[in-house]
Amino acid sequence: MDQKEFRRACYEAARRTRGKVVRFVPGDQGRNFETGEIAYPHRTVAVVWTQDRDEDGRHEILGIADVFITFGTITFVDEPGLLAVLGELLPGHRLHSRAELEAPIDPTALRWKNHHDVRYWRPDCLGQVLFSCWD
Repeated sequence: MDQKEFRRACYEAARRTRGKVVRFVPGDQGRNFETGEIAYPHRTVAVVWTQDRDEDGRHEILGIADVFITFGTITFVDEPGLLAVLGELLPGHRLHSRAELEAPIDPTALRWKNHHDVRYWRPDCLGQVLFSCWD
């Protein structure tokens, strides 16, 4: 997936869930993910998108977070309707719920064992590894 496909999916998901795309924030130095902010009457959320590599290859990863993302702080939220629509629009992509992103990781597990950033930053959960604000 490229940036254009991500943005197109955000616009279509917002339309289908009666939200409105507010803005996009590209990934930059120290931040490995992009966001598409979608406003609803009850709150504004950020669709977060990144890519991850493991033994099976490269994967597109998406989740939903609170829009107030600062260096080192990201709060994952539930917006089930939005996540379901993104799943329809982006089949084969890995979409994670809040519970999955907040699940703790074992930094000694094979997948993370030689991952320098995980050893150095010691993240608490999967979401902090996948959507990182490390320098």
